[in-house]
Amino acid sequence: MGKKCSEIEKEIDRIRLQIYEETKDLTPEQHVEWVKNIGEKFAKEYGIQIVSRAE
Repeated sequence: MGKKCSEIEKEIDRIRLQIYEETKDLTPEQHVEWVKNIGEKFAKEYGIQIVSRAE
């Protein structure tokens, strides 16, 4: 009896592969910048303030 993937699981796998393809050749420094850029876009879109350090 085989397990069928749900549509959500298929979408997660597609996104995971896309992220891998976008980042596989990045240096660690480039990867940090890639993540920071995504975080900044997300924060702007949802009105979230990014802080460098919580007091």
